[in-house]
Parts: sequence; C-alpha cells; structure tokens
Amino acid sequence: MKITLPRTPLLQLVQRCQSVVEKKHTIPILANVLIEANQDSIALTATDLEVGIRSYINGTIEESGSITISAKKLFEIIRELDAEIAVSLTTGHGFLSIVSGLSRFKVMTQPADEYPSMAEQKDAVTVSLAGDSLADMIAATSFAMSTDETRKYLTGTLFELDDRQNLRLVTTDGHRLALSEVHLQQTTNTVSCIVPRKAVVEIRKLCEENQGQIELFISERQIRLIAGADVLTSKLIDARFPVYQDVIPVNNPDIARIERASFDQMLRRNMIVANEFTHDLRLNFSDHGLDISAHNSEQEESEEHLTAEYAGHEVAIGFNGRYLRDALGAIRSPAVRMELKDELSPILIYGEDNEQSRYVIMPLRI
Repeated sequence: MKITLPRTPLLQLVQRCQSVVEKKHTIPILANVLIEANQDSIALTATDLEVGIRSYINGTIEESGSITISAKKLFEIIRELDAEIAVSLTTGHGFLSIVSGLSRFKVMTQPADEYPSMAEQKDAVTVSLAGDSLADMIAATSFAMSTDETRKYLTGTLFELDDRQNLRLVTTDGHRLALSEVHLQQTTNTVSCIVPRKAVVEIRKLCEENQGQIELFISERQIRLIAGADVLTSKLIDARFPVYQDVIPVNNPDIARIERASFDQMLRRNMIVANEFTHDLRLNFSDHGLDISAHNSEQEESEEHLTAEYAGHEVAIGFNGRYLRDALGAIRSPAVRMELKDELSPILIYGEDNEQSRYVIMPLRI
C-alpha cells in the first residue's frame, strides 16, 4: 500500500478512531485502526466489537493495500506533523512508513485480515432526517443516561419510532427522565431499541460534523448511521426499556413560568450551601413567585426570591439542584414552564416556546 493524504482531515479521522478503539487492550488488535486503500477509495476503520466506525477520505492511491496500526501511535505522530504538508503512508515488511516533509517514521503493523469485520444486519427500518436535528435531540437527552452498570438498560438511549411518524429519544436514570422528539417527513415501520452510551456519543459527533441529511438503519440487534462519508455501526442493549409513559405527568394543575437564565443562576448559587452529594434545594411556589433555599449539616443556609408567574396553590417541593440545572442547560428557550401537582409528585418542565423536549424530575422529601 502506498497512499498520500492531506494531514488535517487525516488527523480528524484518526482522532475519531481514537474514541472508538478498545482502550483496555483485551484483544491487542482492537487498539489498532484499519487502513484500506483500493482503486476507488481510502477508508479508516476502528471497532471495539460493540461500536465500529468507518470513514472515507480523499487522497492519492499509488498502490492498493490494507494494514492495521496502533491508533494511539498514529494519532500522536500525525498530530505533530506540519498541517500544510501532505502525509505519505507506505507499507512494507511488517512496518508502516509515515513521511511528511523532512519527517519520517517507521511503525510496526499487524495484518489487516486479523481485524474484525463490521457486519451489517439486513431487514432494517430506515430513517432519514437532518443531522443537526438528531444532534440536538441527543444533546437534549443524553445527560440523563444512567451510569449504573447493574441496570444496563438505563445506561443507553431509547430510539423509538411510533405509528405517527415520530422519532423519539428517551433517557432515564430512575430519578429523572428526558424526552425529545421530531416528526419525520416519511412513512416508516414502528421500531424501538436501546443504543449504548458510547454509540450515542459518537452519533452526536458525526451528526454535528455532517449537518445535512443522515440515515439511520435500525434492525433487531444493530443500529447503523450513515452521515456523509462516515458509517457508524453499533450493537444494541438487549433489554426492555421501562414503560416511560407511565411516569410523565399528565394534567398537573399548577403551572409556573420562570426566566431560564435567572433560575439557573439562582440554583447555582444556592447549591454552594446545599449538601455536596444530594444537592437538595427547597423550592416554594406561591402567588409571590418562587423562593429557593438550601442548608447543610453545618447549619449553613441560603435563601433567595425569584420573580415568577405562578398559577396554583402554594407548595414547597425538594429537588436535586443538579437535576434541575441539567434540564435547564438542555433547554434553549428564554423561559421555562413547570407543571406541578404536590410535594411528592414528579414535575414536568419544558421550554416555553418548544415542547419538542420535555423533562420529568422526581422530588426529594424535605
């Protein structure tokens, strides 16, 4: 194999591979990136057997071939090269020669035929939508994925297509729930799957880089994304997602309208005094607006008043301040609406001018 590539896009592709390759080196070749060059294209592939990515890049092909090389070592070398000078990669006798200007490196390789293949499942449901739309949906929900590996089904994101042509993403860690949906301009079959955290993170990156139309292919055990010159494939979490519809409040009678930025600033200030683990805050809603207070075991206290529009009976509810701030950080509207019932029932919060994304937060006993 002998190819010449522009340094900057090559660095971007190798960096992307770095985030996918196996870090623990349980199978040594999984720490490598596969480089393939044929008459028509040059592709870089990385996988950890759960998530795989293949990206195509333009370059000059003098000799076809394929090889695998340490993703970490390749990235560190390419990163240090001059951004304006092209990079030549040549294989021979178990090594890869990397040449750029006056710089020359010789790095050990492993055969390409030992690298795992990225198998694609058939009979997939196909979804087409704008990349920036899917990236926004992931940004609006990914923070609520659980980190508790004992409940694997909560550590990913539910991708759900319903019979009304809506694509819905849902995450929950048992204490809060985030939901975002978009209406598709196409007719498709219903399907649902749980996509693991690592794949969700990589899907978001690819969608942010390729904001044009992207395609999702969802099959029984796999999800595949095609975004421009990039293809990502991931296994699914084999589990049943909780019946999330049951925890979304319906017809909560009391409604508050609050300026988002001011609300977030007040939460941040009061969390300085709150318990550093539970971040518990007391929110008191009344005709006068919203009072927020906090205290801790050292008898320290804080209290602030925030002007807010509120229609309902007076109620004091305890919340984990971090959960509220995470939701506010995902909402882009200048003001938020909170639908309440009582001090023991979950609240529903969403942007005033955008109900596409909605958040459910369970209260704390105070």
